[in-house]
Amino acid sequence: MSAHVANAWARDEAVRKARAVLSGELGILEGCIPLASLAHDVVADWRIDPDFLVFGVVASETDDLPLGKARNQWDAAALARADLEIERHTREVQEKVLAACRNVVERFEPQRHAGAV
Repeated sequence: MSAHVANAWARDEAVRKARAVLSGELGILEGCIPLASLAHDVVADWRIDPDFLVFGVVASETDDLPLGKARNQWDAAALARADLEIERHTREVQEKVLAACRNVVERFEPQRHAGAV
């Protein structure tokens, strides 16, 4: 797969994940993980990109929390305690993450760039 095709796929995937977060299909914190992992193929430097920096920071801050399939491996009491932290952190970052998701859709949605080379 060429770099151009890989980057196009990554941009399209980033738009899909951002839309999933915006629709509530994917959680605020959970959505940052795949978006952060796509950053290297979507933008030149995620550390200075205002949107992908948000995803990277949130993914890093929450890597010790039981998100997604990892929840199945946690003890119920520990999961209940972790859920309090998940709720707190979600409230703390929600607006920034939603704004970054809206920006990703605006910047990389395929229809917007269909004529661009």
